[in-house]
Amino acid sequence: MANIRNQPRASVAHHYAKPPQRNGIGAASISKWLLRIAIVLALGGMTWLGWERLSAQDLTMAFPINYVRVAGEIENLDAGKLQEILQPALSGGYFNQDLLEVERTVRSFPWIDHAKLSRIWPDTLEVDITEQKAVARWGDKALLNVRGERFMPDGVEAFTNLPVIYGPLGMESYLLDMLNTLDDRLAPTGVKVATLDMSKRRAWIVKLNNGLELHFGRQDPVKLLEWFLNLVPKLGEDVFAQLKRVDLRYPNGFALVWKSPDEINGQDSEVLQLNDKTSKQAVEN
Repeated sequence: MANIRNQPRASVAHHYAKPPQRNGIGAASISKWLLRIAIVLALGGMTWLGWERLSAQDLTMAFPINYVRVAGEIENLDAGKLQEILQPALSGGYFNQDLLEVERTVRSFPWIDHAKLSRIWPDTLEVDITEQKAVARWGDKALLNVRGERFMPDGVEAFTNLPVIYGPLGMESYLLDMLNTLDDRLAPTGVKVATLDMSKRRAWIVKLNNGLELHFGRQDPVKLLEWFLNLVPKLGEDVFAQLKRVDLRYPNGFALVWKSPDEINGQDSEVLQLNDKTSKQAVEN
């Protein structure tokens, strides 16, 4: 029989229950947070009341705009004149300045295409300029930008390197597109359009930068030009250098005015009409 007394006693594990932890913030912490919030609100209210009591004149005197910075790629705009004109418009100071009013003043300059205004602490207004890019003259008093929009700066007569367009108001964009299309067709010849003229009756006259005049009448100038350029090789390799005027208004041919060696002295040039009904020297398509 087994001696029970000699058996080792089973160990007994003692588990002690931990006191439950209290969730949430204590009353003292809540009081501290409430006190901090009250202090912030009080300071904010005092600051707001003080700010409200300041008049617009006080703010302007305390925070004036002393400098105008003109930024951007500027080629034709008189930046000094812009700064001079903007100074009276900045009377509102740093905080009270009406930027929309300043922008309207900036946009009154014809050479300005776009303008972005921004304040730079503590006393500077920056005007970031995008200048108009002139690609053609519109008559004698205006220029056209790349979108065919007309603007009228001073000194238009100085842009003699640009082609000139004459035409009815409201057709600026269309006529600029026509000029670019004709230039594309003329590219292989090495010449470009110097003057594009469309009358009120929609009659076209184009003058090239080598002096040659092309009269298209009321017909499509692009189609007539392409037709004429296809016939040019029949007239000789140097024909563009010798021609003074081409009249393409005839239904089955055209008339040429050749440059004369004596033309520089005021003598008339020889006129050769090429039309299959009136001349045996007609050039037919």
